[in-house]
Amino acid sequence: MFTSTIVGLGIAIFMLQFLSSGAAIYLLRTQMQDIVHADRTRQVHDVRDDLLAAYYDGGYAELHEFISRDKGSLADPVIFVALTGPHGTLLNNVAQMPDGVPYDRPGIVHLPFDGNARRDGFALATRLPENEELIVGALTDADNRFDLAFAEAVGLTVALTVALALLSAVLLGSVISRRTHAIAETAEALGSGNFAARFPREDVGDGFDHLRRQMNLMAERIDMLIKQLHSVSGALAHDLQSPVARLRASIDTALACDMDERAGEALQRARDDAEALQAMLATALELDRLESGTIEDRRRMIELGEVVEDMTELYEPLAEQSNIVLDWTIDAVRVKGDRELLSRALANLIDNAIKYGGDRITLRCAAEGPWALVTVADNGPGIDAEDRERVMDRFTRLDDARKQPGAGLGLAMVAAVAQLHGGALELSGGDASDLGGLIATLRLPR
Repeated sequence: MFTSTIVGLGIAIFMLQFLSSGAAIYLLRTQMQDIVHADRTRQVHDVRDDLLAAYYDGGYAELHEFISRDKGSLADPVIFVALTGPHGTLLNNVAQMPDGVPYDRPGIVHLPFDGNARRDGFALATRLPENEELIVGALTDADNRFDLAFAEAVGLTVALTVALALLSAVLLGSVISRRTHAIAETAEALGSGNFAARFPREDVGDGFDHLRRQMNLMAERIDMLIKQLHSVSGALAHDLQSPVARLRASIDTALACDMDERAGEALQRARDDAEALQAMLATALELDRLESGTIEDRRRMIELGEVVEDMTELYEPLAEQSNIVLDWTIDAVRVKGDRELLSRALANLIDNAIKYGGDRITLRCAAEGPWALVTVADNGPGIDAEDRERVMDRFTRLDDARKQPGAGLGLAMVAAVAQLHGGALELSGGDASDLGGLIATLRLPR
């Protein structure tokens, strides 16, 4: 569930949310500290002005009475006052005279209280005319609670950020994963040869929509080029049929005449080549019709085992003549298929096994879930895994196959027949084969 993409998104979202929240909290804390600082400064100046007014109105006695009786602004419990001079020391809401109090503007001081306890304050010292020193300040313990509140806010922000980042990453990652998988599935269909596949349109105007439109245009272009290629190759094969037929007829006419032995052998080889070329053109035309879907639909419910049995009986004499042991296991399986095309496809598979396999061939027809499977296995050298896909392309022949006659259309024909029936041709072998050679499986829906 938590792929590297989702984890990466979660980390990115967490960092962005954490930095934005941290910046907001820091800015708020700074502004609140400035406001509190300005308020404390004004409060200390106001108290000092009240005390100075009392001093200048009634002298030290008036000031002493003002402080002793907590008059005016001194009634605030956060305010402390210390007065020292020739008449002694007077303390209000503070244990002893604070040290290091600035005279120009209020500054931070540390006040000793009961025992070793110390409290923070914000104080201003003033020198009076009779050599007294007046210190006025405000306790800042309450202000420190702002830092604790901000620390709690930072902790809560981190917890919420982690939760929101994880939730956002899962939701965003799921949406991106769903869209990319949908695009990948269509791209896989195009890659497998289904050029009619198109990416679904959502018309939301985002980057994925743009990507889908451009890939659909690309798929349509490829589809058009493939159709043009098939059209050209089909037309070429069709146009070549008549000249090749006339060539073969001319060779037959020449063979009927008296000639020396070497000329007769040369004409016979030419006739064989013309016959092979004629067969290749016929196969190419039929393959083109299969792939273009223009062939007549002759599918009906048939007994696939009977088709396999007919082909086995047809090729058994050829196998014996080639010293090949042909075994078969046939179960009764019904499919909706074109008997002629399926016979042609199965004949191609058996013919390939006789040509390129070893001395043992096993045929099997059975049902497997919703599929009917026809397998042709041999004990030959098989086909390397990296070559199994491309040997099903037209005119593809591996190096070992070039020693045998053929055009490289047999497996392409089988694959086209399987696709026409909604199935597939699968090539395997190696450890999957009891015989050790190639396994060609024709998979058809039941």
